[in-house]
Amino acid sequence: SSLVGSEMCIRDRKISMKKLILFGDSLLAGYIDGRATNIVTQGLQEKLPKFTIINNSVPGTTTEEAIDFYELRIKPFKYDLVILALGTNDANMQFGLSAGRYAHNLQVLVDLIGADKTLLMGPSYTNWKIAQDQAWPKTLQFELVAQECHVENKIPFLNFAKVMRQTGHPNKLLQKDGIHLNKAGNKLLIERLADLVEEKELVTAS
Repeated sequence: SSLVGSEMCIRDRKISMKKLILFGDSLLAGYIDGRATNIVTQGLQEKLPKFTIINNSVPGTTTEEAIDFYELRIKPFKYDLVILALGTNDANMQFGLSAGRYAHNLQVLVDLIGADKTLLMGPSYTNWKIAQDQAWPKTLQFELVAQECHVENKIPFLNFAKVMRQTGHPNKLLQKDGIHLNKAGNKLLIERLADLVEEKELVTAS
């Protein structure tokens, strides 16, 4: 009977576990040395044991493609929360979008996901001296767009580019390409995203 009891307990725990979807670009996909890894997924899973974490991020994605991906990568899952983390590719000088288009797309995505279930992260800091398609004025502009989306929709927000700059050594958080995060950068990202989820949980509970 104790075995049956423990099986029921495990089943109940599975039922009560919340589902968190990571929906971003290569940063959330844990891109290291040219390929996606599970570093972000695993790191967050350790910090947020009450959640089942599904990483449906797509390297190279802008908000434009993300709207198309919604039907496949978000909608079918009965999710409690979604971390929406896009903007670094949108801010690219070569193939990125205008600030107005980025603002429009973010709002479309928040409406699709549901403002009550969205946690927003803006673009990441990039070393524009190495990654010359990533100009800092455009990144700054896109940070402001993401921040405005956060204010308008009253959704939790992580300005990760700002967090990186505030360390005083943002370039030391990046890989050689000047865009993707190294081990220290990913550690900081995981910590801040976990904080964001926990803050949201506290607000919801109260």
